[in-house]
Amino acid sequence: MDNALRLFVQRITKLPTLPVIAQKILNLTEDDSTSVDMLENLIENDPPISAKILSVSNSAFFGSDFPVTTISGSIMRIGFNNVRNITLGIALMTVLENSRSHPPLDARNIFRHSVAVGMIAKLMADNLKVEKPEEVFTCGILHDLGLLVMNRYFADLYRKTIADFEKEKPLLDSEKETLGFTHANIGAWLADTWMLPEAVLLSIRYHHNPSQIQGRMRLVSLIHVADYLANRRYYRVTDRDPSYPLEPSSLTLLGISEKSLEELESAIDETMIPAGLFS
Repeated sequence: MDNALRLFVQRITKLPTLPVIAQKILNLTEDDSTSVDMLENLIENDPPISAKILSVSNSAFFGSDFPVTTISGSIMRIGFNNVRNITLGIALMTVLENSRSHPPLDARNIFRHSVAVGMIAKLMADNLKVEKPEEVFTCGILHDLGLLVMNRYFADLYRKTIADFEKEKPLLDSEKETLGFTHANIGAWLADTWMLPEAVLLSIRYHHNPSQIQGRMRLVSLIHVADYLANRRYYRVTDRDPSYPLEPSSLTLLGISEKSLEELESAIDETMIPAGLFS
């Protein structure tokens, strides 16, 4: 798998650099009061990201009786860390958008699914009293970075993967047979190339098999379960369920029973994230 991945990434002749806004966000400190103004200024100077932040802030997940119409209002409603991490995720995903008219996957579905996983993972983290729930949010938003790489740089080959998948084969199996590696592998390669935080890299690499890592298993298990639930609740990248396997060991590690999982799934409102979030 490593050799196949190496051959593929060598074909990328012009990999986009880490966006300036993402670099600046990664440098912001959580407790420095000046960071709030800096974050607000960064977002306001990027109209597409501003629109998406406002859309997330007004989603049912962060529901309120009145809409917010400013970035400062978004920061007040959902918190500095949430706004910062959503902005980071959007900035990184947007730079990988495919300009082709017919990419194999709809980027809007990838974005919507990614935000859903981030929100579900944070909801679980809050309930389970996990430290740094905002970190969980970031990892959830960026877990499928590899799909955007495939969509942009290897569209023709990934279209074959999707065709194989549509013959009732699980998506991961289709990727391995067609490409020799999965979207998790190439996503982790990009995260390493961009020198993203270790938690993000591990979540990207192991979100389908958290039992294979030695550290941060609790964090990655949260992303794994959130991804599973998002796909079951129709926040999917593909039209049909990609049939990702659920590792029971993740539920055991998180202390979640099968009954609790069913209750959590039923509590996920399909209107939680607006359909037009990334249109």
